[in-house]
Amino acid sequence: MILKRFLRYLLVAAAAMTISLPAQSAMVGTAQLQAGSAAIELATIADQRDWIREQLIVGGVAEAKAAERVAAMTDAQIQEVYQRIDSSPAGGTSALLVVVVVLVVLEVMGYTDFIPD
Repeated sequence: MILKRFLRYLLVAAAAMTISLPAQSAMVGTAQLQAGSAAIELATIADQRDWIREQLIVGGVAEAKAAERVAAMTDAQIQEVYQRIDSSPAGGTSALLVVVVVLVVLEVMGYTDFIPD
């Protein structure tokens, strides 16, 4: 009796899952996609390009290379970098940590002799 009730509920649940809700779709043209990015002010992007170039120079990139890198970026990439530059790790700390761990493992396994006995 409990099994029959369970099977009924299971059948009702399976039937309910097969009912699909109405969906709408349409073709999106290139003009519509570009219209969304047209709201970005060019002055803002130019300011962001200058700011990113300055941040690269402060980070140790040569001035000519920084200008070259920023000039090669699209407006969408500039927006993304501008939004994430403060929260992104520089990468130097994690690379140093990996090198230290590898050296310690090699020393413990006896492949190197950094620490004299």
